[in-house]
This record gives sequence, structure tokens and C-alpha cells, in this order.
Amino acid sequence: MTSIKSKIVFITLALLFTLSVVVVSVAIIAFQRDQALLIDGNNASINAFEGQINTEITKLEKNALDLALMGEVYYQKGKQQEVGEFSTQQILKNYPQSMGNGIYFAPYKINKNQKNSCIHAVWNDNHQIEPLLSCTKSTFNYFNQNWYTEIKTGLKNGQDVVWTRPYVSTQLGNLMTTISAGIYDKNELVGMATVDWDMDTILQSILKIKPTPNSFVLFADKTNDYIIATTEPGIDNSTIMGKSLKTSEWYSSELKEGISFDYKGVKYIPYIKQLNNGMFLIVNVPVLELFQNAIHNLYIFLGVLLISTLIIVLILYKVLKSNINHPIAILTETAQKISQGDLERTIRLDEPSELAQLASAFNKMKTDIKTHLIELAKISSEKEKMESELAIAKNIQDSAMPKDFPKTDYFELIASMTPAKEVGGDFYDFFPIDENHAGLVMADVCGKGITAALYMMSAKTAIKNMLQAGYPLAQALYKANNSLYSNNGPLMFVTAFVGILDFRTGEIEYVNAGHCPPLHKTGDKYEYVDVIRNKVLGIKPNYEYQVGKINLKANERLFLYTDGVTEAKTEDNQFFGADRLLNILNQKKLSLPETLNYVHKNIQKFVNGAPQSDDITMLIVEFFHKK
Repeated sequence: MTSIKSKIVFITLALLFTLSVVVVSVAIIAFQRDQALLIDGNNASINAFEGQINTEITKLEKNALDLALMGEVYYQKGKQQEVGEFSTQQILKNYPQSMGNGIYFAPYKINKNQKNSCIHAVWNDNHQIEPLLSCTKSTFNYFNQNWYTEIKTGLKNGQDVVWTRPYVSTQLGNLMTTISAGIYDKNELVGMATVDWDMDTILQSILKIKPTPNSFVLFADKTNDYIIATTEPGIDNSTIMGKSLKTSEWYSSELKEGISFDYKGVKYIPYIKQLNNGMFLIVNVPVLELFQNAIHNLYIFLGVLLISTLIIVLILYKVLKSNINHPIAILTETAQKISQGDLERTIRLDEPSELAQLASAFNKMKTDIKTHLIELAKISSEKEKMESELAIAKNIQDSAMPKDFPKTDYFELIASMTPAKEVGGDFYDFFPIDENHAGLVMADVCGKGITAALYMMSAKTAIKNMLQAGYPLAQALYKANNSLYSNNGPLMFVTAFVGILDFRTGEIEYVNAGHCPPLHKTGDKYEYVDVIRNKVLGIKPNYEYQVGKINLKANERLFLYTDGVTEAKTEDNQFFGADRLLNILNQKKLSLPETLNYVHKNIQKFVNGAPQSDDITMLIVEFFHKK
């Protein structure tokens, strides 16, 4: 395929294939959407029916609980038959959905001479409430009734509300169930409140659920393992009622809603609804019947889309074939020349207008590439220069820091400096002055880069030279300040803590030139030193520096640092702070190296990955004993 024509044929066929795949995919997605809508629609209607049943169940259980409460009051407040009958009838009026309700007491609980005692109200054929005569006359031997035994067992097993197995009423011939709650006297079960529910109405509604012609329903009690009703084809509902769920060929405890199963060569989708009283409802819908219309629509949709796609691709092929060959050849040739570095070539193309605009865009792109290459070369040169300066500054800063830390009979000292990404001017120093004294310096130069690094070297050298020359501390800082001022660039200055440690006494004579206050450890506790503050170095000539003193006793320490420690910050500009530094130093008893590592790890944990904006520099000295 070396010619434009062959490429157009290939592109057209590829486009036809791609569009066909897209069309089929769209059709399948639409079909799946229709499937989901059908499933959800059925589910919504079944859910609505489930909600109606659960509402009914909730009302019936509340009826039983209300009646049980009334039964307890009746038992404890006189046990008058007329009061009990009146109360049961009033409660029945509030729950017209029940067939009747009653309270049944354990043997001899109401009358020591009478075994049975019950009060029961029912709706008659005229929808009037009347008492159950057998209860009124005390002739109803309910103790032998299956429902009574079943309820009594459930209540003694700790159930708040007991539902009996459905049974056929001996008086009305209706399929019903009884809901009951216990009547108690000081935690003793003395009776039960019962509510009768006519299940025929609900069964008639359940048996009418038929999302498709061959759908069928199972209504059952899983807890007690029996079938209440089914509309399964070929099954006589009257013969299967009350039998175990195991008698159903298709039912399984592993059945899951929405997961299809095969039964007699037909694939069904089950909708499983658990009711509040432990019963459940399963509606099985044949998959092909459910999706029949969706499948038909899919075929029509696919046919229309594929034919439309074929027509569009054929038209596109003719347009490409008749209008693109020559302009594309010109554009391709010129693009190849530009890609080979020929940025002087210009495309001249007047038609078709769209490709003429593309040619104009090619020409502009070529000009932009030339401009970009010039700018890129300039930026690369500046970047190399900046990187070179940073490397020089880092080398200056690194070479200025002493690496061999002393540990003598008189004292131990250790320091660390973690540079920021942009080179700053932090530095520390320690050096002998005479056989009994050593100099300590912790300083921070304002500024970044090579200028700050060079100024840092000037400050370090000036301070060290003046002290080693034998000048008193105040005079040494006076001279170093004037030297830095005379060589100062714009806005350059140094904050510094400069001290002289006397090995014999542990006394540190110091000058604090605008620097962070140190921490003095006495016993097991660090505290900030209330230092005498002086102006920073390099901004005011002939400044008289005030000297302070700190006395270190045996095994006491002095902790020096720069503001890169306390001003370390998170992404949302929360600072590490002086209080946090003090708390961390007082948390553990650590050696000098362990102390610096512990502080540094806590800073890293606090900033949580935020970029370091300033050098983090620390120095700690411990005095052992007096000479």
C-alpha cells in the first residue's frame, strides 16, 4: 500500500470496520440498558408489593404488642371481663386489617377455679365487632390448639412476636395465621395476645403477580421450611401448601436475586423479597419473555445503524478519492522535509479550501518551530548556567562545614546541615582558640545561591580569624561586622550565635546577633535561653555587641539551630515551631547523634513530603566535667 489510493481504500475499510464495531457496541449497550430497565421496572413493582405486605406486617405486630400491653394492665388491675372485652374491641377498631384479636391466659391465672380464661373480639359478616362466645362462656379449650402450642413455644424461646404457621380457620374456612406477643407479670409469662390475619386476600394478590405470561411465584416461610402458595405451572397449590421447600424442584438456598437459573429447559431470573416476619416471596420470570421486545428492538437498531454506516463510508470513500490524493501528496512531501530539518520550505496550496488552511497551518507551524528552537536553545543555556552556579554554591557550602566532630575529656560536639533545594547560606563552625577555649558558631546568611554561599564564606572566615587572633568576643564581632559591612552586597546580612567555650569551667561567653535563641539542657530538661539580642552582622557599622554568658555544668548541653528548623512547614503553611522543637527534645534521653537524627525525623514527619524551603542546620555540645 504505497499509493494514496490504496491507503484511502484501506482507511475506508478500516473506518467501516471501526464504525461497525462502534455501532454494534452501541447497540449492545442500548440492549443492556433496556435489560436493566426491564429488570429494574419489574423489581420496582415487586418492591412496591413487598412494601405493602411489610407495612401490613408491621401494623399487625404493633397490634399484637398493643394488645399484650393492654393484657398486662388487665391482669394487674382487677381482671374484669367487661373491661377486657371493651379494650380488645377498641383495639380491633384501630386495626381493621386483622380478622380478630384476643388475650389468652395460662391455666388458672385469672380464676383459680377455672383453667381457661380468654377474651376475643372478631368482625362479623356485617363488619361489626362482637365477642367470641366460646371465650365469653369460658368453653373454648384453646390449650390443645396447634396455634397455642406453637406460640407458647416461641415466646418461651425468647421471641418478642411469634407468627404461627398458616392454617385454615375451623370457623370461617379462611387461610390465616396468628401473630402473638407475650403477657408478662414480673417476667413470668402469664398469657398471650393474639391477632388473626386473613391470608386469603394477600394470597389472591400474590397469585396475580405475573410480569410475563409464563412467570410464576413462590410464597413460603424459609425459617420454618414450608410452602404457603405457588403459581408454578403443573402444581396444585392446595396439595403443596404446608410442605417443605425441598419438595420444589427448582428452589435452592443458594438462589440469588438477579442471577438466572435453568428449570425444565427454561432460563429464569428470580426476584427474591424477604418479608419482615421471616416469610419470603420469589417471582421467577423467563429471561426470553422478559427481554423479547428488547431483543426485537436490538435487531432493528443494529440493521438501521449498519446500513447507515455503510452508506456514510461509501460517500466518504468517493470524496477522499476525488479530492485528497494530490493535496495529501504535497503535504506529505513537505512534512517529510520539515521533519528532516528543512525549515525553509513553504507549502503553496490553494484548494481544496480545507487543505489550503491545513497548508497555512503547516507554514505557521514551521515558523513556530524555528522560533521555539531558538528560545529552547536560549533557555537551555540559561538553565545550564544556573545549574552550574548551584553546583558551585553547593560545593562552597559543603566545603565550609567541618566534618570531624570532637569528643574530648572536656566536651563532645556534633552538628548537621541538610541543605534545601535552592542553596542557602546556613553554616556552623567550631575551632580551637587556645588550649582552654574553643569557638562555636551557628549562622544563617540572608539570600540564596552562589552570592549567599560566597557571603557565608566571608562571614565564617571573618568570625574565625578575629577569635583566633585573640580579640575578646565583643571586639571580634565588632571587627567581623565592619568587615562584612564594607564588602556587603544589596540586602545581605548574617544572623549568628557565636560562643566561646571554656573547657575548665563549662562557661560559654556568647554574642547573639539576631539569631534563634539556643536551648540549654539541665538535668533531663531542655529550656530556651533568654539571650541578649544584638543586631545582625553586616547591616550597621561600628555596632557595639553585648556579651552574655551561659554556664554548663557536668553533662549539660547547649542546642544551637537555624530558623530552617522552626520554620519548616507543611503544604498548607503550618510551621514546625519553637514549642514543638522543645517538646521533641524533652521526649527521650538520647545521645548527641541520636538527638539530631530524632529532631530531623520529626521535622520530616511533620512536613509530610512538603518541599524543603530552607536549610536545616543544628549543632549540639555537651560539657563533661571541669578540669
